[in-house]
Amino acid sequence: MPTARTRLARRIIPFVLVVLAIVLVTFSMRAQAQVESAQSQSSDRSVAVQEFAQRATQPVRDLIGWFGDVRTARQERDQLAQENAVLRSDLAKAEVNQQDGEELRGLLDYVRSPAFPQIKNYQPRAARVVARSPSLTSSSVVVDAGEAVGVKVGDPVLVGVAQSADIGGAALIGRVERTTPETAVISLLSNASVAVGATVSGRRGADGILQPSAADPSVLVLGFVRGSSVVKPGDRVITSGFLDPSGKLGSAYPRGLPIGVVSEARQSDANTYKSVLVVPWVELGSFANVVILTGAGGAP
Repeated sequence: MPTARTRLARRIIPFVLVVLAIVLVTFSMRAQAQVESAQSQSSDRSVAVQEFAQRATQPVRDLIGWFGDVRTARQERDQLAQENAVLRSDLAKAEVNQQDGEELRGLLDYVRSPAFPQIKNYQPRAARVVARSPSLTSSSVVVDAGEAVGVKVGDPVLVGVAQSADIGGAALIGRVERTTPETAVISLLSNASVAVGATVSGRRGADGILQPSAADPSVLVLGFVRGSSVVKPGDRVITSGFLDPSGKLGSAYPRGLPIGVVSEARQSDANTYKSVLVVPWVELGSFANVVILTGAGGAP
């Protein structure tokens, strides 16, 4: 039979266990609160450190970003420069192709025109300019046709003028000065060594010797024209077929090759001759294709 002490112990033990459980729960909650507080403080300190680090490193990141933007801008600039270069190249090619087309059409029109069969004993030989002298006063070009295809010294050389159908499609620009088997050097009308017998078409007695102006080689002067002849601006100037017997005034150009138009006629009271200023049909510094009239004996 349980004693009084045993019965008292049985009553006290549950109470003690409950109190102990309450104490343990309270301690656990306080410990958790302290841990959470410590974690919160640690988190706050971490955030503060992160904000400080971000502010401290912001200029560096901005500088790195600036360098990146500069590199990107340079790459875009270089790309645009390359694209512009390609566009300029394409435009230049298109302009060259257009010029070539106009010249070749003019030469073709000339060869097919009624005027060409009248030039006896000549055959057309097409050629392309491969080099050009830098000086206009000693103007000459090199073309890619020579002795191997029948080109000879003294042969007349023409360039197509597509926009001037009234002259048959081509105009004289010079004569062959030297040859090799594969090339020929052409002295242009702007060369001081070139002199051509010429006449004002449809004007009686308006014959003379055509040479470049000393003041402006791009302008030709028809000198020794009879003073009594009537010459007006806009008149056409063609080769007369005249040849100085000494051979010093150039080769025997066939008669009727277009040269240019009269811009002005000058004559002083004391002079019995006129000087006629002539603007050539062809701009002597810009053509790329020529036709050489071969097969007529060349230079005298």
